[in-house]
Amino acid sequence: MRLLILTAALMLVVAACNGVADDDTDDVAEPDPAPTEDVADEEPPDPTPTPAPVEDDGDAVDDDPTPTPEPDVTEDEPADLQEAVDQVVENVVELRGLEMVEDLEFELITSDELREHLEEDTEIEQLEIDMDWTLRLIPDRDEDIEQLLIDMQVAQVAGFYDPETQETFVISDDDDLSAMDEVILAHEIVHALQDQHFDLGLLVEPEPEYDASMALRSVIEGDAVIAQEVYAQEYLDEERMSEFQQEAMAAQQDEEAQAAMEAVPSYYMESFLFPYSAGPEFFLPMYEGDMSVFDEYLEDPPVSTYQVLNGEAYRAGEIDDPVDVELPDIEGRLGDDWEQHEHGTFGVFNLFMMLNENGAEQPQVVLDGWAGGYVGFYADADEEHVLAAVSTVWSDADEAAMFEDELASTFADYDEEDGVWTDGERYHTVIVDDDTVDLISSTDPDALLDAAEIE
Repeated sequence: MRLLILTAALMLVVAACNGVADDDTDDVAEPDPAPTEDVADEEPPDPTPTPAPVEDDGDAVDDDPTPTPEPDVTEDEPADLQEAVDQVVENVVELRGLEMVEDLEFELITSDELREHLEEDTEIEQLEIDMDWTLRLIPDRDEDIEQLLIDMQVAQVAGFYDPETQETFVISDDDDLSAMDEVILAHEIVHALQDQHFDLGLLVEPEPEYDASMALRSVIEGDAVIAQEVYAQEYLDEERMSEFQQEAMAAQQDEEAQAAMEAVPSYYMESFLFPYSAGPEFFLPMYEGDMSVFDEYLEDPPVSTYQVLNGEAYRAGEIDDPVDVELPDIEGRLGDDWEQHEHGTFGVFNLFMMLNENGAEQPQVVLDGWAGGYVGFYADADEEHVLAAVSTVWSDADEAAMFEDELASTFADYDEEDGVWTDGERYHTVIVDDDTVDLISSTDPDALLDAAEIE
């Protein structure tokens, strides 16, 4: 699936209603779900008050903004639209402190054209869905997940940046920029600047390194969300701000959009929203009016959602990179009829969702001791049966035991025999060795026993 850096309309309500310039920054929503905010028994850090850029007699912060090339607006766009886009580019360059080194490729498209883009670029294989179902991240493997995600994004996405083509899009059925369109465009221009200076193509290389990829997307979106919020406060006049707030609230209350969101399994919905909430929380405590402080984290991003969710401790050097985790020799144990199809880092976001979706009582608490994780997914030759193996490492044996207990609690209603739990469709076993906890799940009970080396 080709990466599109999407902007959800519902996230713009944060900018419309709260704003980073407010004195009470506690109003900024915490990541939902937020696996943990505690590190080494410390209290969760409160975001520091974040002033908007200082004004001087009504002028923008910098009286000498960085010169920028004129944006390349599609030829059939009206001249006044080009002028409006040009002004937004100038404002964002000034705000973000990065020069626009290449012309902005910009286009307004309709929701129907967005659907065409998504249908062309979205391709989810059944084995990907099978992996999430096998790990109990989603309840149903037979839903048309691809179509549900397309429908949800058509209802929710307000703009996107395509790193492959370096094109910026805002979704609108009008031929000019509404107040919301302007703020969305500001968000997407930040992505264009990120790409020109930090190369989004390189930033997203870890796909499908699931946890590392989520961390990368969080800093990408955190930068852009804070920029859009400051942009709305700094560059929209009173009338324009009122228009923006009305549009944002209308987007939040759109019944069709809400229905499309509710139809998507919560794991996919939370995966979509996580970067927009956790990313700003990561950056907010360090922002004091100068967004250039974000640059080092785009050049050298965090590599786990644990680091993103515990940003203050991470920036203080109190959280190391995850340890390298090796899966057991699953393919060797299963034999030649089985093949690995997916693999990647597996972190606290995924573990939280696994526990939370299956009734764990305190999923946040037990994840404080996470030190690393990896997942592998396998299928037999006919793809009739599948198997998933998750190996996790914890800070010590006690933390591993806590996680094992919480994980075991999610099998309370399953049938159990000799350490294997089943709901009739999937079979699961948990193996603990000091500070390591392995979860193996399969649709084939014999394959499970082979993979776990259970006699």
